[in-house]
Amino acid sequence: MGDPSQADIYASAPDSDPDSLYEPAAIGHLVIGNRGRLLDARRTPVAITGVDAASGLFEVEILAFEDAGAHWRVPFEEVSRFQVARGCDRAEARAIGEYEAVVARLDREMWVDCDPHERARSSRRIGSERRVMERALDAAAVPPSLDAGGCIDRRTGDETVASAVHAILSERGLADMDDAFARRYVSNPWSGELVKGHAIVLAELGLCPYRGKIVRDDGLFEGAWSKERRAEHLIVRSALTQSVWVRTGMVSVTLYRAAASDRPTLPPPPTSFMSATFSRPVAEAHFAGGPTSRFAVMYRQSVPLHRLFMTFWETSAMSAQYREAEAVLIGDPESAGL
Repeated sequence: MGDPSQADIYASAPDSDPDSLYEPAAIGHLVIGNRGRLLDARRTPVAITGVDAASGLFEVEILAFEDAGAHWRVPFEEVSRFQVARGCDRAEARAIGEYEAVVARLDREMWVDCDPHERARSSRRIGSERRVMERALDAAAVPPSLDAGGCIDRRTGDETVASAVHAILSERGLADMDDAFARRYVSNPWSGELVKGHAIVLAELGLCPYRGKIVRDDGLFEGAWSKERRAEHLIVRSALTQSVWVRTGMVSVTLYRAAASDRPTLPPPPTSFMSATFSRPVAEAHFAGGPTSRFAVMYRQSVPLHRLFMTFWETSAMSAQYREAEAVLIGDPESAGL
């Protein structure tokens, strides 16, 4: 495998303004037009483009790097993840009081535990769908023997395989949902509640407990995004991804995950979906962090195929703006790293 530099993997702004020109963002800074930065390693610049008191979400536009032009919806209580330019506008006292009341009402935890009987039932459904997906891949002329090594080295997907996967999902009426989920996950999985909806259904299927915030959007499970359709997508997509990777002859894949912080870094808490990478250089770029990073951690783990939900190899949206060789895993509360 090659050894690309961090600059080859992620865009950066080494000459960005110092933190002294900014102040920690607070709920009073939620004013449309205010500009600031995400407190990530590269200080991604943002502008506030919306404030929705009904849902307790504010919207920011990403102003630079791979996600430039994307819009993220962030809970009011997570405004501390940002900094704002000193001297920027502040909301009126009445609005601040309203926002604080919204946080008090919505910043609450929700737990959905797994029923072992549902887990067994879902596992049988995935196994049954895998047999269906294997025949579908044959019908789509996907070779019975595949090698993902070159794509991992280049950190870009296989368009032939991705086209076959998209066509199979289209036949099941799931392609639009799949594309929307993948695009959201790649940009920011916790923007809005699209991924949260899938995480809750994942727990109801018995596949991974849900530990997160309560639902804020009353329409989260309506129409095309009903729990039944989300469940079908989770089952079918898992079976399809695993069927593709079985054609490599592997029963497990080696994945990496890394993080850097200015505070002591602990093992990441288990989540419904977890991101990892097939590429060690990508993990090393995360491990390197930024100018303020003082702590870092990196994991390498052999992960069984049954935990794969989607990967960059067969998902076009996961190679569109990033070259991360990413895998989205179904969470495992028993796993310390991945």
